[in-house]
Amino acid sequence: MIQFNINPTIKGYITASDLLNHEGTFHFAAFKDSFKNNGLMFSLIDDSTLNKFIFSLSIQNTSIVLEKNEVESIFTLHEIPDDVVPLRIYIMWTYTELTILCKYGLNDDEKKIVVKTNPITPPNSLIKWARKSNLLPTEEYNTEEEFRNKIHSCLQSIQDKINESGSYSQFWNISYEGQKIKSRYPKNEIEVQPIIHSLLSDQFLMSSIEIIPEYKSGVGDLDFLFISKIKGNGFAYFCVEFKNAHSEKLEAGLQTQLPCYMENKNSRYGAYCVLDYRGEYFDKPKLKDDSDLAFHLNLKRLESNDPYLDNIRIFVYNLSKPKSASRK
Repeated sequence: MIQFNINPTIKGYITASDLLNHEGTFHFAAFKDSFKNNGLMFSLIDDSTLNKFIFSLSIQNTSIVLEKNEVESIFTLHEIPDDVVPLRIYIMWTYTELTILCKYGLNDDEKKIVVKTNPITPPNSLIKWARKSNLLPTEEYNTEEEFRNKIHSCLQSIQDKINESGSYSQFWNISYEGQKIKSRYPKNEIEVQPIIHSLLSDQFLMSSIEIIPEYKSGVGDLDFLFISKIKGNGFAYFCVEFKNAHSEKLEAGLQTQLPCYMENKNSRYGAYCVLDYRGEYFDKPKLKDDSDLAFHLNLKRLESNDPYLDNIRIFVYNLSKPKSASRK
C-alpha cells in the first residue's frame, strides 16, 4: 500500500515526485519555539513490495528527524541560542547521504549533520504511482495550492524525461566538421522555450492548464504564464522564468525579475527554473566552495524581504550529458 502524507503548511510546495529523486533539497524557516510541537512534515511509504520504502521528515522532542528506510538522521536544537532570528533549515539528500543544516544568527552561524546511507532506490511501483497520479485528468482545482502542486509536479518531470530519453543534445548548439563534433555551447533561454513547451504540453492539456509562452507583461516578456480555473474563485495565474545558470543575471532574475512579473500579473506563486550545463563540456558558473546551485540560490532567495520570494520554488535542471560507464 502506498501512502503520501504532508503537513498542510507545505502542501503544494513539495510533491511526492520530489521525494523520489535521488537528490533533493527542501528548506523552511521557523522559530526555535515552534519545534516544541511534535508533528509530521512529510512521509512517503510503500509497503506493497518485499523491501519496504519509507522517506519521512518529522519533529520529535525538539529534534528534526529525517528517515530513509532503516537510516535516521536526528538533528537536535539544544546548542542553538533561544534568542536568534528564525532558523533556516535545509533538508538535503543524495543517493548515499542524508543532511540537515541549520543556519542562524546575524553572522550566519551554522550547525550541520550528515549521515551516510546505503544506496537507496525507490521501488518501480512507487515511481509508476507518482507518474500515473500526475496524469489524471483535472477539470478545475479546489484551491490555488492544488494548482501550484500540479505545476510543481509537471516541472519536476522535465528532468525525468530528459534523463530517460537521453535528450541532452536538444539543449546545446552543436557544430560539426563532417561527422565530428567541432564545438558545443549551451542554447540561450529563448531557444530552449519550445523544447520546454513540448515537454509540458500533454501534461498540462490533461490538467486543464493553459500555457502562454513569452507572455507580454507591462514589465517585460515572461517566459511562461500558466492559467487554470479555481473552483468558486475564477482564474489563477502562475509565473515561470527560465534562466541559464551561467547568466550574469542569474541572481537578479530570482530576486527582482520574477517577483516583478508576479506582481504585474497578480500571481501568488511562481517558479524559477535554472538550466545547469556544467559538466564535461562546460564549466560555468563556478560557485564558491563548490556549493550546490539550488542551495546557493535558496540562500539568495532568503536574503530578500520581498514577500513574493516566499512563494517562488526553484528548480535546477542538469543538462550535462552523463559520462558513459566505459569513460568514467
